[in-house]
Order: sequence, then structure tokens, then C-alpha cells
Amino acid sequence: MTASTLEPLIYLAEQGQGLACVPIFTVREQLASGTLAPTLTAFMKSTGKFRVVWPSSRHPMPKVRAFVDFMAAELKLDA
Repeated sequence: MTASTLEPLIYLAEQGQGLACVPIFTVREQLASGTLAPTLTAFMKSTGKFRVVWPSSRHPMPKVRAFVDFMAAELKLDA
């Protein structure tokens, strides 16, 4: 199955309907509770890079800045 968002893939994996390849930070709670378990980890490669790109502006939008700051803080937990 393919989806344009991660939620349906995570839900189906939780229901035992297959495997899902998603970023670790999106299933941190499920991994901690044991609802989901990592598989095929020997075949996965993590580059440790996540890029956020947005148009340059003299006055950046506060919502964009808040999102970038949030993602940077969340991803540091997995480093």
C-alpha cells in the first residue's frame, strides 16, 4: 500500500497488516510501548540528515520558524 501521509501506514502496521518504513521519530511511542517493533534493521541506512527548505525572505513567517525549530529539537533526540 502507498499513502501520501504516514498515519495510515502506521495504523496498518499497528493492526498487523504489514510492515511500514517510516522515520523513527514518528513511531517513538509505539516502539516504547511495544505496539510496534523494528524489523530489517540490518538493511536500513540512516544518513542522519534532514533538510527543510523554504523561500528566502526578509521577514520569515513565524509558523515556518516554529516548525523548523520543533523539527530540529525532535530530531536531536534520535542523534
